[in-house]
Amino acid sequence: MPLPVVNRLPLRLQRDRLQKEGKNFHTRHFTLVSAPSPARQTAKLSAGSLRVSVPDSNLPAGRQVSLHQVPRFSILLSKKTARLAVDRNLIKRRTSALLAELIPSPARQTATLSAGFPPADYLVIPKHSVIDTPHSDLLSDLSTLFPKLT
Repeated sequence: MPLPVVNRLPLRLQRDRLQKEGKNFHTRHFTLVSAPSPARQTAKLSAGSLRVSVPDSNLPAGRQVSLHQVPRFSILLSKKTARLAVDRNLIKRRTSALLAELIPSPARQTATLSAGFPPADYLVIPKHSVIDTPHSDLLSDLSTLFPKLT
């Protein structure tokens, strides 16, 4: 299952910012870089809330989601990690499915901010071992990051 549109982070424009401002967290199968989202920083400077309307089938009609209230993810995978494109795509699909399973659905995100990933921008760098590891082990591996992120 792919990540909802609300939770996607465009890596092309955000990679440098994430690497400069972010904190690194390592697990056995993943490296996670976490940085506050620019919308969250803007919201701290001004009293107003930045809102955007996102077309997503999971959201109720006409609902707007504040960008600083949702975690956004980008998956970075190099040819050094997995030489074959088939393997890279498999790793990205598995990682995306794990993240979609761990984050609350967009309709419930504002009510359950404390559950799962705190709202920020995340760069997920999976390791090659994701291919051979069972789903339950990968899920528990990512779940161990929650206490570190808060």
